[in-house]
Amino acid sequence: MGLSNVAVSRLSNTWEKLPSKFRKLFTEFEALIDPSRNHRAYRVNVGKLQPPVVPFMPLLLKDMTFTHEGNKTCLDGLVNFEKMHMLAQTMRTIRFCRSRHLVLDPPSPKSEREVKSYISCLRTIDNQRTLNAMSQKLEPRRT
Repeated sequence: MGLSNVAVSRLSNTWEKLPSKFRKLFTEFEALIDPSRNHRAYRVNVGKLQPPVVPFMPLLLKDMTFTHEGNKTCLDGLVNFEKMHMLAQTMRTIRFCRSRHLVLDPPSPKSEREVKSYISCLRTIDNQRTLNAMSQKLEPRRT
């Protein structure tokens, strides 16, 4: 996905032309979103932030889904409080992220118009074959 897509990551000549500080920054971001140990690096870093924080919702939804699907709601006719505790913890994380309002200066009408115009012209290529063909054209395979 994105810069980690094979069609992009294989472009060694292109990557080499990037200033080293941007390659280092990309490596740091990759480490931050590393899924190992249940996204531990991301969770630790978010835990250090002060709200407001925009959480990575797919991860929180995954947590809630696994908690719900992997644990019975009732055990021996009693409420499974451990399950409820785990669900509540995820909800606390969401509440924490939005516990303070984000205050931004309103954008100037001109800059907002320019941004909307730029975004409306963007086109996403999500066909892997097309991406690979473009990548090969840019940097043909070495033989």
